[in-house]
Amino acid sequence: MKNVKHMIFSGAVVSVCAFSAIAAAVGMNNNKNGEDIPASAKISKDTPVIVLDAGHGEST
Repeated sequence: MKNVKHMIFSGAVVSVCAFSAIAAAVGMNNNKNGEDIPASAKISKDTPVIVLDAGHGEST
């Protein structure tokens, strides 16, 4: 009987966690207004300058 109670409790905990994860995903999806875009997809007029420095003390 103890094993059955443990299985029911474990199933309930897993179900609540799964429901919470689905609700959070739906809630995050609904917060988008259609105007928001990720920062990585944003097109900027200024192109970034990437400086690679080996750190050997030489300058150019």
